[in-house]
Amino acid sequence: MNSFHPLRRGEGAALGFLVAFAAFAFIPAWRTVEVGGMALFGWLIAALMLISPAVALFTFLRRDGGAVSPAATDPVSDTSGDRD
Repeated sequence: MNSFHPLRRGEGAALGFLVAFAAFAFIPAWRTVEVGGMALFGWLIAALMLISPAVALFTFLRRDGGAVSPAATDPVSDTSGDRD
């Protein structure tokens, strides 16, 4: 029995990119280099905070074709069965 959710190729690539970027950002040498009065580590972590949701959103929209399911937005199509 497989306990992991299967990833598509694009999702795996996005996850790999984000993990690699995070590993690159946490290299100890970046803590001493300063750019614009702030350590490069701070710039990289700030970029990671902006890039990671953008990559996740882009990957999600590519997977679903950018469309939201009509059943998800239509309150009339509630099939939970708990009507009064």
